[in-house]
Amino acid sequence: MDLIKIIAIGLTSAVVYSLLKDTKPEIAYLVLLAGSVVVFMMVIDMLVEIISTINGLAQKTGLDTKIIASVLKIIGVGYLTEFSAGICEDMGAKSMSDKVLFGGKVIIMFLSLPIITALIELIIAIIP
Repeated sequence: MDLIKIIAIGLTSAVVYSLLKDTKPEIAYLVLLAGSVVVFMMVIDMLVEIISTINGLAQKTGLDTKIIASVLKIIGVGYLTEFSAGICEDMGAKSMSDKVLFGGKVIIMFLSLPIITALIELIIAIIP
């Protein structure tokens, strides 16, 4: 049911944007932005539940919470970066979209350092 609502909001926002972009472009962009925010707010509860489930599994298995936290942050940065870049591109700011994507990739690389470090330490511990 949520998927149908998300699709309906997305299509409605896109149609209203298309109708307004030539006559009132400033309002058309606000419609797109509002539709995007509404869709994001609709899925935020699901994202919180996913994170909670993954944290619960990590605690049950005894995995290092730093690594799980890093993975969750990387996933979050990826989603938010793509979402923001899409909005920039929809508004005709392709160059800004590219910079947002680049910034997200740099942040993902930075956040992956604890995972890379743990992996290298594991390899060193295995090699005699």
